Amino acid sequence: MVDIEQINPRNQAALRAWWEVGAAATAERPGKPWPLWDQSRVALPADNPERAVTLIGAIDGREMVGAGLLTRPLRENLHTAMAFAYVRPDRTREGIGRRLVEELEVVAAGDGRSTIQSEAYLPPGGTGASEAFARAMGYDVASREAIKELTLTDYLARRDALAVEASAADAYRVITFDTVCPEEHLDSFGRLLGMLMSEVPLGELDLAASEWTPERIRDAEQRQVDVGRHVQTAMAIAPDGSVAGVSDVRVDDSDPAYGQVGITIVDPAHRGHRLGLALKLATHDLAVATYPDLVSLDTSNAEVNTWMNAVNEALGYRTIETLLELQKKR
Repeated sequence: MVDIEQINPRNQAALRAWWEVGAAATAERPGKPWPLWDQSRVALPADNPERAVTLIGAIDGREMVGAGLLTRPLRENLHTAMAFAYVRPDRTREGIGRRLVEELEVVAAGDGRSTIQSEAYLPPGGTGASEAFARAMGYDVASREAIKELTLTDYLARRDALAVEASAADAYRVITFDTVCPEEHLDSFGRLLGMLMSEVPLGELDLAASEWTPERIRDAEQRQVDVGRHVQTAMAIAPDGSVAGVSDVRVDDSDPAYGQVGITIVDPAHRGHRLGLALKLATHDLAVATYPDLVSLDTSNAEVNTWMNAVNEALGYRTIETLLELQKKR
């Protein structure tokens, strides 16, 4: 019999066993689908007032054969939770994944969450067992995204030609920084962050916009510093001094060969000036200069976001997976 138990993330032995299940379950996927142990052992036990985290494990005797993760936002979208289930490859098709999801849904319901969201990953343009499993569990596809990967050699081969296109943004001043926003731009940065949910294509995902005060931004920055994550950021400053756009690349001290694009957003009032391209060039240049061993970056965009997909393809990003954003309402 397999038992489902809650895992204390501060118990390093239990957390390591949980992490190893996820690593094994995602080992065949392309790119970097699972964080390194040195990242997880720091990030998962860390206190975070932005979200609550519950870990569960499927235990058979003395072995962990399944792992589940539930996160709940604590500032906005209090009706939602994100659920993920992983099963060790040699123990699939035994009902373990179903039991993990059911337990995660119980925890979410007990916390008053009526909308559960999750993700499924497929080969580009293909199908897979994860989508069938999600539908069998009652989850609908709310949005489709493309997960893309960029090798830095491809980027460097294209960079100079793209810089000519980005010169359309020369009326704007582009500044860069590592994680901590300059004080004089903090309020305007928060205003732009508050637009994110309304400007990014969400499909049918039931998510509302958020408010980013200076205090909230500073707290978020400190959490990144505490776990050794660098948010290499480029910010476009309009002639009137306001923040017109922002983009970032995130690299962990424990894994400096790989990074991820975080957010990219341009204020609608400032679109049409190639700011998105200019900002991405600035962040990628900063990452290359800061991390000489950087090999690749990954990002994801909604398939309907044709403008951002065109920018990323021009930079050299290539699709490696299809991401299905899943949703189940009770």
